Amino acid sequence: MASQLKYILRCNLCGKEYAPDPFRLSCDEEHEPSLLRAVYTNNKLEVKETLPGVFRFIDWLPVERHLDVEGKPITYQSKNLAHHLGLDQLFISFNGYWPERNAHLFTCSFKELEAFSILARVPDNNPKTLVVASAGNTGRAFANLCSKLRIPFCLVIPEQNLSAIWSKDNFDSCVRMIAVGGNGDYFDAIRLGKIISQFDGFFPEGGASNVARRDGMGLTVVDATVTIGQIPDHYFQAVGSGTGGISAWETNLRFLADGRFGNNKMKLHLAQNIPFTPMTDAWQAGSREIAPMSEIEAKKCINQVSGKVLTNRQPAYSLAGGVYDALVDTNGEMYGVTNKESEKARLLFEELEGIDISPAAGVATAALMQAVEAGRVGKKECILLNITSGGVQRMSQDYVLHCLQPEVTFSAQEIQADLVAESITQSLH
Repeated sequence: MASQLKYILRCNLCGKEYAPDPFRLSCDEEHEPSLLRAVYTNNKLEVKETLPGVFRFIDWLPVERHLDVEGKPITYQSKNLAHHLGLDQLFISFNGYWPERNAHLFTCSFKELEAFSILARVPDNNPKTLVVASAGNTGRAFANLCSKLRIPFCLVIPEQNLSAIWSKDNFDSCVRMIAVGGNGDYFDAIRLGKIISQFDGFFPEGGASNVARRDGMGLTVVDATVTIGQIPDHYFQAVGSGTGGISAWETNLRFLADGRFGNNKMKLHLAQNIPFTPMTDAWQAGSREIAPMSEIEAKKCINQVSGKVLTNRQPAYSLAGGVYDALVDTNGEMYGVTNKESEKARLLFEELEGIDISPAAGVATAALMQAVEAGRVGKKECILLNITSGGVQRMSQDYVLHCLQPEVTFSAQEIQADLVAESITQSLH
């Protein structure tokens, strides 16, 4: 099958293969949950310098067309932070807005990378409205890009995260937003988004199950490996759903098959924001399963963290091909980082590197600082720090930012198919 196609989809658990299908999110066989993975026919990456932005790496994206968008991650070797930490080869993958370094992801997040890939994968003539549930960064990325490309889009987000949905341009009317009010969190938004996506005229983005999302996010490691000329020894990132960590691992495996960038497994160092650390707790307990947590306890923890985008109550941890498997395969580590540690790391990064970074990126930077102190990384090893979101303050200085307002708000208790159907019919049609 693979010889005639750009890629195939392969189940991580049973190995069953499928032809490319932008709407396929799972394996048809009856077995435990498993991610599908895109297996590309061209295992040697050919960078297409003539294509815009991330689409120069189109060989390893599950798309047949490119979008006319310029944004991409940038990779540079740190001097000041590296010197402060005593590291010889610290590289930064910066995802955001930093014009002096030619960084032009105008939503200031690496979630823009997944939006590029997912929207390029959806057929041009698709009449349905895309539904995405988000804690902030993903929603902002899709809302901006769908607005620019005039693609019908419905965003579902917790009301407490509304301030995260902004743009330097006015939003087009094709972009609509639904909020979960009160104490509703990301998990509630996911529940509501799932209901809406099953209505006629809508379809789900798919989260971690969508290979276009993972391969888009993996472009941070693609850009870094091509720029550095080798697979890094260590990779640091803060995680909520865990999708970025899985993406980094899968990209590493592709470079191993390529054969030109070294033969090492890149050790994953993934971090969460204390006190909401379900994956960190499970990994440090040696468990494939995340311990159950009551809704009240989960929301209490979520309300205390500064990195709101890191608060997924159902991360892609236990399933085949998920975070647990990625950590096992790379002999990885997980970290817990307090708000205070994150803030200290953010201030240090801005002072030494010269740009503001988000609380989530502060969590990743603090994890690197913990690893250095614990001797988990060597002075001369090649380290990649993923700054997943940066330059928001700089954006607000350079542009007037426009906010998107919700058209309807549901309480967590109102997330029932019949109630949602009635309200959505009235407000979105």
